[in-house]
Formats: sequence, structure tokens, C-alpha cells
Amino acid sequence: MYNQSEGCGEWELWDKEELWAAFSESNREAFSILFLRCYEQLFRYGMHFASSEETVKDGIQKLFFRLWKKRKTLSRPRSVDGYLYVSLRRILLRDKKRKQARRERNMAFIEEELEHIFSVEELIIFKEERKKRQELFQNALQQLSPRQKEALLLRVDSGMSNGEIALIMDLSDKRIRNLIYEATKRLKNEIRALIKDIDGP
Repeated sequence: MYNQSEGCGEWELWDKEELWAAFSESNREAFSILFLRCYEQLFRYGMHFASSEETVKDGIQKLFFRLWKKRKTLSRPRSVDGYLYVSLRRILLRDKKRKQARRERNMAFIEEELEHIFSVEELIIFKEERKKRQELFQNALQQLSPRQKEALLLRVDSGMSNGEIALIMDLSDKRIRNLIYEATKRLKNEIRALIKDIDGP
């Protein structure tokens, strides 16, 4: 359904809202083009909520299969990007909760069954090599709070306005402005600290 040639002809001139309208009328090609056009940005956004690339890929597939299945009853959203972000976010968070519950049950079982085996635990601390400079941004990004990372990602990666981000994250415009300001400031500080650590005293 999603495999298309690189030459998409006239579809390349259509915006996402027009592609949405076409696929809601059961146009498979428009649906495929919409998928391809949105995939990378959805993948980057999805990795904010999942630690596995496969989980995000599965979530995106699940999202688009649902869209196709419900195409005739879907209303046209004010923002296609916003609709897709919110929908993927819900899918991944529900999946994360299910996996966490299953993990907790498994851990409880393991601890109960194997507790008598371990009388002494050895803690081995591996000293990490200094990160290369191209990794500075990713390392610093991990120091942000989940909400700071999400807001910054939506602004930088997707170019969304504070109002659009506020709708997706269900927060006020003022809170979004503060999150982005705090994230940017902290990011700069973290990068400076990492550079200092790499260069040494």
C-alpha cells in the first residue's frame, strides 16, 4: 500500500490537507503519498515516547492502517500534522503502559523465583569514554525533562507555532513558551559543560 515510485507526479503539488481529503475518498495513491510525506517527522517525534525504533515503526503503521479503515467516517482535521502527532502519541503511550505492566509482572516473578540464588551482588562500573563532539547535542538533550524535549522537538523539527504545540500537548500557550525557553537555556548550559569535560581543565 505504501510502496510508491519516487516520481509522484501531480501529488507533489498537493498539501497534506488536500491529500487527506483525497484519501478520505478512498484514493490509495493519495494515502500512500501522505504516509511517505509524514513518515520521517512522525518517526522522530515517536522516538520521544519509545526506546525502540521498531515500536515507533509499528505505531506509525498501526496509525495509518486505522486511518485507512476509518477513512469514510473521519472528519477533516484543522491540522493534519497535529492530528497525526496526537494520534501517534496516544498509540505509543498506551503501548508503553501495557509493556510496563507486563514488565512489572515479569520482574516480580523473577525476583520471587531467583531471590535465593544471589547472596552477593557485584557492581561493576564501566567508565565511559568521552563522547565525540557530534554526540554533544543528543547527550545534552537527554538532560531535558520529557515535556521540554517534546516541546522543543515540535518547534525545531516540525516548525509548529506555540498555539499548535499547546493543542497537541494540552497546555497553555504561556506554558509552551516557558518550556521552550527553559529547554533552550538548559541545552546551551549542558553543551557548554560537556565541551568543558571533553577539553579537560
